[in-house]
Amino acid sequence: MYLYEWLAFDGREKVDYQKLVEETEKQKTKGGKIPPITVQHSVSNTVSDNESLYEYNQTYIDVRTPNDEKRGALTLAAGSAGILLISMLAVIAMNLLETIIETHASSFPWSAYIFSFVALPVSGASLYLYFKYAFPHLRLEAFTARRLIVRFNRITRKVYLLRPKHLGGVVALDWDKADACLDPTMSEAEGIGGFVLLGWEKESHGVFDAEGQPKDDFEITFVGKPTRNASELLAFWEYIRRYMEYGPDAAPRPQRLISKFPWPWNSFKAAWRLDTGFFGKSAGWFFILINLLLLPTILIHGFFHWVSLLLCYEPRFPESIEQAGQRP
Repeated sequence: MYLYEWLAFDGREKVDYQKLVEETEKQKTKGGKIPPITVQHSVSNTVSDNESLYEYNQTYIDVRTPNDEKRGALTLAAGSAGILLISMLAVIAMNLLETIIETHASSFPWSAYIFSFVALPVSGASLYLYFKYAFPHLRLEAFTARRLIVRFNRITRKVYLLRPKHLGGVVALDWDKADACLDPTMSEAEGIGGFVLLGWEKESHGVFDAEGQPKDDFEITFVGKPTRNASELLAFWEYIRRYMEYGPDAAPRPQRLISKFPWPWNSFKAAWRLDTGFFGKSAGWFFILINLLLLPTILIHGFFHWVSLLLCYEPRFPESIEQAGQRP
């Protein structure tokens, strides 16, 4: 579910950017906010791919976004509501059509007139409201791109965002002008469920469209699987940073890349989300018990997680980005 990206893109069109910059500067001068980390700053002595890479080669790495597991609930709720409304409208229309065919106009029952003038408009209006207000939310996880991809190309020194148009579209961003919103001094607990947030200020002139034309805009993107602690989060950013700054030798190839094929067991695994780190610990039995009690919910979530993937298309970067930095 692309909730973060949708909120960021939707809110960007309404935000007063100059006011946001002024407030940020005030917070910095008061010491109330950690200054962004640039790509030159090392934040960890170790590196970790965080099991977040789709692709790894000598030119680029493709990285996932945080919310891959958080999908399925909208497909169940909004999808079921849409099917129910469409089915209801179809049944009403078919019953009315059968009544018209089976009776003469002179003997057409008044109840059918009332039914046609009330039920059909109400159903049609409900379906209209559904597609206007509910369907756009359904597109956060169905009938859209199956995944969002952040590509770090070390040859072109660009960060490419592969997103549907309703989430901001495809853009190219200058790696050297990126700020990472991380606090190297955070506690381990503050890194639970964390992910890398990268930002490009409007004044940096580091934002370009898919054709390479500059955009007078700012950008943010969320990168990586949610981490279990601060050390894991900082090591993951360090992995990306060293790959871009020093090359593949500084950021070894992951033992396993994420498969893009929508295997059903991956959806159930995403819904299960049992941290195996609890095995062998005294409290491990408690977490296993909770997951077993929630098993029916987990199975339903996993099924609709898989359905949402099947209802999506596999996105691809434009050919110009696919070939960027490749040797002839």
